[in-house]
Amino acid sequence: MSGTVIALDVGTTHVKAALFDETGRVLRMEKFPTPLSETAEGSVYRAEELWGAVRSQVEKLCGASPEKPLGIAVSGMAEAGLVVGKTAGEARTEILPWFDTRTRALAERTTREEADAAFRTTGLRNSFKYGIYKYLWLLREKGFKKEDTVWLSVCDYIAFRLTGKFVTDPTFAARTYVYNVLKKKWDGERIRRFGLSAANFPEVVPSGKSFGTYRGIPVAVAGHDHVCAAFGLLFRRRNGLCDSAGTSETYVGILPENACAPGFPAESGLLYGPFVDGGYFYMANVPSSGHSVEWFRKKLQLREVSYEEIDSRLSELGREPSGILYFPYLTGMGSPWYRADIRGVLAGLTENRDGFQILKGITEGIQYQAKWLLSILEGVHGVRADSLVCAGGSVRNRAMMQIKADVLNRRVEIPAAAEATLCGAAALFLLENAGRDRAERFLANAARTEKTYRADEAVQKKYERIFREEYLPFVNMLKEYHDRRNQQEKEII
Repeated sequence: MSGTVIALDVGTTHVKAALFDETGRVLRMEKFPTPLSETAEGSVYRAEELWGAVRSQVEKLCGASPEKPLGIAVSGMAEAGLVVGKTAGEARTEILPWFDTRTRALAERTTREEADAAFRTTGLRNSFKYGIYKYLWLLREKGFKKEDTVWLSVCDYIAFRLTGKFVTDPTFAARTYVYNVLKKKWDGERIRRFGLSAANFPEVVPSGKSFGTYRGIPVAVAGHDHVCAAFGLLFRRRNGLCDSAGTSETYVGILPENACAPGFPAESGLLYGPFVDGGYFYMANVPSSGHSVEWFRKKLQLREVSYEEIDSRLSELGREPSGILYFPYLTGMGSPWYRADIRGVLAGLTENRDGFQILKGITEGIQYQAKWLLSILEGVHGVRADSLVCAGGSVRNRAMMQIKADVLNRRVEIPAAAEATLCGAAALFLLENAGRDRAERFLANAARTEKTYRADEAVQKKYERIFREEYLPFVNMLKEYHDRRNQQEKEII
């Protein structure tokens, strides 16, 4: 049996839809900016506008398919969501973006003890981003009665509009902050503490498993975008590590079912969640990774620098370390300390440094931060991922990929799939609904390695010394400095 699959990626900045054939080849691609609207209260995605655009994409792809598609797999951003009427199924609110901070005060009510206990079963660190806080904030602001409402993530909402069913998958359920990842069910006790019940949340179905239809086409929720991408890229590399290198860089790997009993280890500095085809994923992030490069090329320079020039100029500088230390905390530190107050630093500047030498130092600093996170992973879980599979915009920059390989001392593999999330979502649908052989055939082409970067032993040893003797000690100095400054500010108040 042959056929096509439609995959959707409802992202923060773009909504993408692709029609794949059974060999993983893209037959048609649709893409449009995610329609973010500004209101007096803050940014929102308008539910009907978003659904209309997604439906238009799906219709175009259905029309382009030589036969009825085997299925539609929905993936995308995690915490964005809205309140929907349970009886009539109408959108009661617009969709709050995951980055909306209006829920910060609600999140801050959670005590340190409560957050520590929650981490053991959710794998998450307390944050304003999570669905439970958005749901409570919208109920309070709009004055809705909770009994006839349900919370849906944006991808759950698209799945609902396609099928008429309130469902989610474990990866989206986990980002509500009230789902017990270890027990694989809604945490009734935690939900009741917030004055709600499990009936206020959708049914949890397996990631990628079809649960309803759209015009006779089976539909599945494929899961959180980063996790979908990791599924596709690590399908044949279960001991590898997926690096989603964009504005914010996210590292995702897979742990077996028995790795996190009796609870997730908070001391690791990592985040955890349910992987889409079993076991758990671990996640570490560098929030200002690609953002640091954008800062350099648009703000630090007198003129905007193209990525082509960046690649060329970095290549001209050679493989030796720059001697510049950069700490990529323009928007604060993500993993492993999650400190919004810690700021970025450039050290080692002299009058002989030019802009592109500084950019090389910025690129190295991003990788030093990643090296730190990978060393923590190895120490806590004994995981040594020798290969790093990279996806995202920065993979086109050969010089940056080589620096990554040299600093991390790992083989860096660039897959053929240009859209890792869409590819992973389609492959997961095939795995769950058509069998492993179909998924294997699909990914044999889409996830094959197109280019490999390897570390130079002599250069790697120099980077290792800088990392151990300079980067890590400086990080601890930064922490001490910000701790001291925060204490002084409290004393002044």
